[in-house]
Amino acid sequence: QDIEKIESASLHAREVIKKLLVFARQMPPEKTQVNLDQVVEETLDFFEARGAEIGIEVECSLSRDLPEITADPAQLNQVLVNLVVNALQAMPEGGKLTVRTRACENDVSLIVEDTGTGMSEDVQEQIFVPFFTTKDVGEGTGLGLPVVHGIVTSHGGSIQVESKLGRGTRFEIRLPVEGSQSVKENG
Repeated sequence: QDIEKIESASLHAREVIKKLLVFARQMPPEKTQVNLDQVVEETLDFFEARGAEIGIEVECSLSRDLPEITADPAQLNQVLVNLVVNALQAMPEGGKLTVRTRACENDVSLIVEDTGTGMSEDVQEQIFVPFFTTKDVGEGTGLGLPVVHGIVTSHGGSIQVESKLGRGTRFEIRLPVEGSQSVKENG
């Protein structure tokens, strides 16, 4: 029984360390040409049934004309998983999760929007701080959004957050199309 506890604690510690390394940009992205729509479709397949089980409608609106970007598909998947998991957890009474992609002039956007509990301004100011969490002990590490921030930054992108208490939250991630492979490699 003790060995099982040690094994479980070790696996948890490994996950925390992996996330910290991504946040600290010590794990370089393995970049290739990526279609963001494809990443979204593959990731959301996993969540649609889960959403239905807990009374959450999942709506996916893909632009279908996205240019490819130079990115690490596994890291983009991690970004989307973190945002979707947070959105689902913010809607304990059910609601609607909307994931959209669109092409702008020099970048592509990934928008994840929920109709959940929303965040106060105080909370919004701290969401990218490592280990900050509003979840109960054992529920979250406080590394999900800092990891999202680290990945997006390492891809030369940006994140915008809009949230209102009781109304929901909207994340918009923009990733560059032109010259995305020459983004500060040493940054």
